[in-house]
Amino acid sequence: MKGLKNISFCLLLFILAKQVSFAQTDLVQKASELYQAKKLDSAKVLINEAIQNPETAKDFQAWMVRGFIYKDLYKANESKNPASPLRESSAESFVQSLQLDKDNKNPQKASLIQSLKYLASTYHNDINKILDTVGYKQAIINSDRHKELMKLIDPAFDEKKYNYEVYSAIGSMFEKGYEQKSSKNLLDMAKTYLLKAYEINNNTDFINKNLGVLYYNQAVDIIKKMDYDVPLDQLPVYQDQSIKLGKQSLPYLLKAHEINPNDKSVIEGLAGIYYLLNDTEKYNEYKKKFEEMSKQ
Repeated sequence: MKGLKNISFCLLLFILAKQVSFAQTDLVQKASELYQAKKLDSAKVLINEAIQNPETAKDFQAWMVRGFIYKDLYKANESKNPASPLRESSAESFVQSLQLDKDNKNPQKASLIQSLKYLASTYHNDINKILDTVGYKQAIINSDRHKELMKLIDPAFDEKKYNYEVYSAIGSMFEKGYEQKSSKNLLDMAKTYLLKAYEINNNTDFINKNLGVLYYNQAVDIIKKMDYDVPLDQLPVYQDQSIKLGKQSLPYLLKAHEINPNDKSVIEGLAGIYYLLNDTEKYNEYKKKFEEMSKQ
């Protein structure tokens, strides 16, 4: 009899374990039904309970449902928040679902991938909305998140090209800020990000032009300062600084001109640099080009 009691007890434990397992799976189903009924807050409560339980914590379907729920919560409540926690929870859930589906059994995988692409696009689109001297840090976070998701779902994603575009945009933004305020901090940030872009791709007229103009404008600022508030004994120092900056600018603007010979502002910059460097022949050459283009 004692043996029969032990067997009955084990059987009872087995039945209870099955009931708990079915109950947890039922939570996922109920959360899914609430999601379909647009009862997102209630669905969120159930799905979070499901993924915290050992029975469903490694269920790719549970994490996928969570991703869909949080995605719709993000769209309804935080679509204008570039640092949205709801969006991040959705992305993390979808990624977790993909990682748990090792045997590729998810019949809704295409829908999941499409949702991840959507989230990745929102991270990218938010960059331009917040790209200023304060929001640039969040813009970098968003660009990194965009890259992480795109590399996961698109093997052909060109990370270097994307980095070039982001660094160019940030550097150009700081450059414009420097032109308005002449802040050393803005200048340093402009150099940092433009040079990051240049290291990735130094063969575009955009990056060469921006770096050339950045150094050229510094030289012009020094010359303007020399006109009214520099002691006579300091003039040679300032002249040397302006010439040094002109020489730094020159190779970038020459490269930009080589890539795009029709950019009038680059030709004007080259004329200015050669004037600064006292190269009369080159100054007259580019001055003539600029005047001819201005007549067209």
